[in-house]
Amino acid sequence: MRPLLFRGATLLAGGTDWAPRAGVDVLVAEGRIAAIGAALDVTDAEVIDARPMLLLPAFINAHTHSPEALARGRAPMARLDEWLAAEYADGQDALPEARIRQAILVSAAEAIRGGAVQVTDHFRQIPPNVESVAIAAAAWAEGGIRGRIAMMLRDLPSPSASFTPPSTAQALAVAEALVKAPPKGAEIGLGPSAPQRCTDELLAGLGALAREHGAFLHLHLCETVKDAADCRTRFGTDPVAHLEKLGLTGPRAEFAHCVHLTDAELERMAATGTLMVHNPLANLRLGSGIAPVARALSRGVRVAIGSDGPGSNDTQDMLEAAKFALLLPRAGRPDAEWPTPAQVLAMATGGAALVPGARADLLAFDLRAAAFTDAKPEELAPRLLMAARPRDLKHVMADGAFLMRDGALVPPALAALP
Repeated sequence: MRPLLFRGATLLAGGTDWAPRAGVDVLVAEGRIAAIGAALDVTDAEVIDARPMLLLPAFINAHTHSPEALARGRAPMARLDEWLAAEYADGQDALPEARIRQAILVSAAEAIRGGAVQVTDHFRQIPPNVESVAIAAAAWAEGGIRGRIAMMLRDLPSPSASFTPPSTAQALAVAEALVKAPPKGAEIGLGPSAPQRCTDELLAGLGALAREHGAFLHLHLCETVKDAADCRTRFGTDPVAHLEKLGLTGPRAEFAHCVHLTDAELERMAATGTLMVHNPLANLRLGSGIAPVARALSRGVRVAIGSDGPGSNDTQDMLEAAKFALLLPRAGRPDAEWPTPAQVLAMATGGAALVPGARADLLAFDLRAAAFTDAKPEELAPRLLMAARPRDLKHVMADGAFLMRDGALVPPALAALP
């Protein structure tokens, strides 16, 4: 592709640097940030006048469940177990191929409009099978999103549903088939549902397969008070310690929710490099509680942000999820530690930075929008989180290619979507 030059932008570089720099040129070539500077001397690039634009790294949605895109607004007064029963009863876990594709394309369009270019899909179908994962992987690629799919697996029955889970051997067979011959279009991982829904044999087996094949692990942990109590009663120790014993912690392990973890458990996550995925809107929607994000950050835990599934959020808007990640810790506990705007932006972008050599995943917001009117430089990052909306997002780029340009979705599969 021809190089592209954003001329004269205001830049939030990201990583640990969220101080704005005005009048910056950003050159994109071959999917990377080729150069950043003032008045770059470039003659062979397409030039975009970016003087009215705020550029920053693109968002990463670190936890969702794509089949739920067709089940929004369901059971609006339910807590988690009641909500799960409604989900299972409605058949979202046994979708035909066309409906899986539809759900993911709708999710991809919404993800892009909310600034996300990558999604981790904790993908649930009953019975779990390689074919549905292949369909999902192809659909995410068709929608232009960099997909990461963790097939949800369990081998213990659920009090919330009448289905019979696969046996341990069956679940491990699906997992092995996925990591030995991963479907094309997405990165494939393994997704035990939650420790209390899996036998130790299944958990240990999934951990061993992930290590052998270099796959990531993705699971729910201590989402509700009941989840945490069930784990501690069953294991006789804290669930993070138990998962570490079984080989399910580490830099390639991702624990979603973590609402009801103790300081000692957070410290164990930090020591093992395990990722915590904060899902503020789903936790609020289901009354699960407020995750200890600031305490986790202060102890060195890596933290990301997820939308969670469209059935329990009920959007895939990462700009909205980031705003709630900033504000939800303040609810009910004015004396609690609060994450800062810079910390939340780092969480929402996966710690990425727009620097030479980096992947060209970027967002361009319109500084003429009401959200930024008369903003002082130090107000740009807070206003981005607290006031900006998807309508203020002008361009979305992943690997140097536009997913949205001038407010219009680019992937052909999304063109017909509203």
